[in-house]
Amino acid sequence: MRKYFWKIALLAATSGCTSYQFEQNISDINTNTDVVFSGQITVIKHTDQQNALDAKATSILENVVGEAEAVQLMLAKSPAFQKLLFTNLKEGSLAAQTGRIPNPTFAFERMVKGSETEYGRFLTFGLLDLLSLPSKQTTSKIAVEIANVNLATEILGSIMDVRLAWLNSVAAEEKFAIAEKTFVALSGSAELAKRMKQTGNMTTTDRIKEQLVYSESVISLAEAEQLRVSTRERLISLIGLNSSEAAMLSLPGSLPPLAEKPIEMSELVQVFEDRFDVKLARLDYELALAAMGIENVSTYTDLEIGIRNDRINDGGSISNKRGYELEVAIPVFDWGGAQRNALQAEVLVKQQNFKQVTLAAASGLRDAYNSYRTSFDIAQHYQEQIIPMHEVLLDEANYNYNGMIIGVFELLEAGREKSLADKKSIDANHNLLKAELNLRSSALGRSVGAETGAIATNAVKKPKGH
Repeated sequence: MRKYFWKIALLAATSGCTSYQFEQNISDINTNTDVVFSGQITVIKHTDQQNALDAKATSILENVVGEAEAVQLMLAKSPAFQKLLFTNLKEGSLAAQTGRIPNPTFAFERMVKGSETEYGRFLTFGLLDLLSLPSKQTTSKIAVEIANVNLATEILGSIMDVRLAWLNSVAAEEKFAIAEKTFVALSGSAELAKRMKQTGNMTTTDRIKEQLVYSESVISLAEAEQLRVSTRERLISLIGLNSSEAAMLSLPGSLPPLAEKPIEMSELVQVFEDRFDVKLARLDYELALAAMGIENVSTYTDLEIGIRNDRINDGGSISNKRGYELEVAIPVFDWGGAQRNALQAEVLVKQQNFKQVTLAAASGLRDAYNSYRTSFDIAQHYQEQIIPMHEVLLDEANYNYNGMIIGVFELLEAGREKSLADKKSIDANHNLLKAELNLRSSALGRSVGAETGAIATNAVKKPKGH
């Protein structure tokens, strides 16, 4: 009977163990284009792999780096991204380990008494661990699934961070170009005003006004340069470029154009339970529920069984002793009531958290979509209404200047107003693209946290009376 018991115990302990299929998980995520926007995830374990990816990165950097190329560079170069992958491998492996029982303990002893020598062999293992193995394997599988979802979530977050950094950097480049152009125009205006004042053709008040406008352009250029540098360095850091590679980085001069029509909510509808945040909350609840059965028993008692086999040599006479012992923790001082209350409360916490995450996910998606549509309407209004009207005003100013109806300063003012409108149009398009990123990531259950900036409005100038 005991022989069969050991065979059954050994079979139960060695079969059905959970493992973490890390490489398969990476392969599955690579096929999900909603997560992997561009390129392929590679787990870099060897120098040859890194050398091949470095060569690929160099090839990409030889051309203008678009949004897709920035993601490819991050997947190939970023040590932080590789750290994320290996951290998940560790967490997933530890989750799989929870589905296995502790190894048995073997003890050997040799006792001598006169002519008698006794050799003792003692094998001990946790009986409760063995009996609860099926439940442990169930909780381990849930924990491994949580690790799988966490990996996809973190990968999505890393890719979205790079896409957002690329948008911010390109927008900063575009606004810097406008600030630089405005600075050049206004520096000429300030110099002309200075000379006209010296010849007595301009009042001191008008001269100072022109100088103040020029001074504002100096500050704006400095701020635009600082924003350009900081956003570029943020992108370089996320991608993982070294100094020589960073010097090669060339970005587009403008953001992607406005789409012809907005994204419809129906395009984002998917199985709601497949969202990362909802899935994690559900698995967390299921894990607490499954673990409660195991931990509930352990609050009452603990069981250990030991098998003993002794060999006795008494002056050449050999004899054997065999037997077993059972160790039981007796609940005398602590019946585990407080622990069981805590376990039940933990399950209820996870249950309510699952409900709350589900509600918040639906609300968050509606909010993200409303923000996107508002940003789309504003960007479209700038492109179709405000910018064309400023172009007409600038054309009229050129026409009036050539007809000597207005002076050079009025022409420069019209150009300045057009530049300000262009800058606000860039802000509007930038806000739209950030809102779209936030919407798409929110639909998957991992908000990128891209906040849309306010677009300042100018007071409408009334025409001067005559």
